Amino acid sequence: MSDIERLLAAFASGELLHPIAEVPSLVDLSRGVAAAAGVEGLELTPAAAHVASLIGDCDHLVLILADGLGMNLIESLPEGAFLPAYLAGELRTVFPSTTAVALTSLVTGEWPSKHAVTGRWVHLPEAAVVADVLPFVLRGNGRPLGGIGVGPEEAFPLPSLLGNTPRPGLALLPERIANSTYSAYSAGDMSRHGYRTPAEGFDAIWAHTTAMEGPSFTYLYTSRIDEAAHAFGLERSEVRGAVMELDRAVEGLADRLGGRARIVVTADHGFLDAPQAARHQIGPAHPLRGFLRSSPSGDARVMYFHLRAHVEEPFRRNFKQMLGDRFFLISTDEAERTQLFGPGELAPETRQRLGDVMAISSGADILDYHQGGGLGRMASLPSHHSGLTPAEMRVPLVVV
Repeated sequence: MSDIERLLAAFASGELLHPIAEVPSLVDLSRGVAAAAGVEGLELTPAAAHVASLIGDCDHLVLILADGLGMNLIESLPEGAFLPAYLAGELRTVFPSTTAVALTSLVTGEWPSKHAVTGRWVHLPEAAVVADVLPFVLRGNGRPLGGIGVGPEEAFPLPSLLGNTPRPGLALLPERIANSTYSAYSAGDMSRHGYRTPAEGFDAIWAHTTAMEGPSFTYLYTSRIDEAAHAFGLERSEVRGAVMELDRAVEGLADRLGGRARIVVTADHGFLDAPQAARHQIGPAHPLRGFLRSSPSGDARVMYFHLRAHVEEPFRRNFKQMLGDRFFLISTDEAERTQLFGPGELAPETRQRLGDVMAISSGADILDYHQGGGLGRMASLPSHHSGLTPAEMRVPLVVV
């Protein structure tokens, strides 16, 4: 059985989840929120129209994106918790199930096949570099992309949809990223405010909403759950504490607003722990590097390879000898036919960034490409995302 056949079998069995499903997608959520916020002329799938109907008519709309809040974390909350009581359904995030990709789908209302942000690390062929796109720097040395002439319009080809609703908008972001290039891009015409603590962020939602005489749109991004899961793993009390903190904060906000606003809570991805034996490093002396014409890109559970001419077969053979069936090794054409990055053909920018062959984790395994010696940073973390497992792909839709 070929790797693409194995991948399709994993989808059929439910062991892995395809981004396009019977439940609404993160793209449907984006378009449903945009329609509810007054954007006209949008094409809405039935699922997106359903999301818009769940939100309904409201003068004030609040969207909270809790980074890393997978459905499994909602399902693990104790009886009497606030968020499960208002769970309107389940969403399927996009692939790769990682923040840079999912947030770009959320703000643009487009699939990765169209918006061309393909992972945490994105190959930019026009500059012949791999970028860490959220901090907007070169992978490895951290040099700003602007220093080599790469602007946001090259990295992010599509405009922000949620950042350009007709309602006065406010984007609330952790202070350390509020003025970043990506935050400016994603916020569009919205005002931006950096908060120092989650409590300060939720206070700002209340202040903005109650100060507005007419309709408003407020967006808050919180990274507390994501940071705890990466650092400690899903089973640690730090993660449960971060989820409970969010639960109490949303409940408190709803009480203070007293029905004045509709509150929507969702996530970009979930998490799956990676045991030590499932962490594989591609360090400076790794034999696979000799087949590559540029550094790979992607993320922990999906890696894109740009190969030198006439080496695909030996590359595949060597990869399989080293990693066996822990990863599906498929071509970009196969990914397009399988619609892994969304319906329809890949946009030219997306195809160029994906390269020739990609390795997709069959479960918990991760790949860590790094330039220095010793243990790479990704291999040191206990929990990851960007794969296709249910734990990573299922995210909640909470409507209060």
